[in-house]
Amino acid sequence: MRRKINYKGRVQGVGFRWNTEKAVHSFDVTGYVKNLPNGSVELLLEGNSGEVLKAEMAVEERMRGYWTEKESDVLPGDDHWQEFKIHY
Repeated sequence: MRRKINYKGRVQGVGFRWNTEKAVHSFDVTGYVKNLPNGSVELLLEGNSGEVLKAEMAVEERMRGYWTEKESDVLPGDDHWQEFKIHY
């Protein structure tokens, strides 16, 4: 499964990317998290559906109170990333 999530709210300048990396560390997922120019944060998670959904829930729980909206899509195709990274 490849899932792209865009979080909006107070998500830049608050350690969102660092906390996201820590939240997904214990799950078998790859992908990235990065700030976007419009002030939102993009998260891409790849892996089996159970791990991706658990990692997504862990991020949302850890960053509760910072994000106020999210948009998500399941992307077609195979995994592209070898590990999970913060993109700058």
